[in-house]
Amino acid sequence: MRFAGLLFLVLVGASVFAQQQQIPAGNSAVSEDRYAVTVVSSALQYLQREGLKSSFEDKAYLWPLFPLGDRVSIAVLKIYSAEELVQPENAGAYLTVARNAFSMHRSVVERSDTDPKVTLFVLKYLKEKEDSSPTIEKRIAYLEGCVKDFTCSSQGEYAFFHKP
Repeated sequence: MRFAGLLFLVLVGASVFAQQQQIPAGNSAVSEDRYAVTVVSSALQYLQREGLKSSFEDKAYLWPLFPLGDRVSIAVLKIYSAEELVQPENAGAYLTVARNAFSMHRSVVERSDTDPKVTLFVLKYLKEKEDSSPTIEKRIAYLEGCVKDFTCSSQGEYAFFHKP
């Protein structure tokens, strides 16, 4: 069972890498996935369906986000409308994928994705529209600080929530 899970993780990672490397110029159907919409959508759906459990399956969905950086927010804007993004279950899933996309600077494939301009814009938008969940507000505050230098992590977020 453990080997099957590891094999799944390797195949998902290879698939993401292959998608990023094989984008024909001028093909608009394929060009849309230049932003890894499929990968991000799968992660968002998984998080909404299963939640985050610190399981091997979590890693299979979240590991492919590490090379995305700011691209993760572009994909989210292609997936959700403005109204959908501010719904608590969608906002929470977005914050988790963003945290993972900004956790390993050296893994980001495209240099332009190391500048979190789109992500900071989305976080600012969520902050302005959020009025019902102190947890989401605090998660936004954490991400606003950590995306700039790619220091986001679940442990860092936990410490941020529990600091004196």
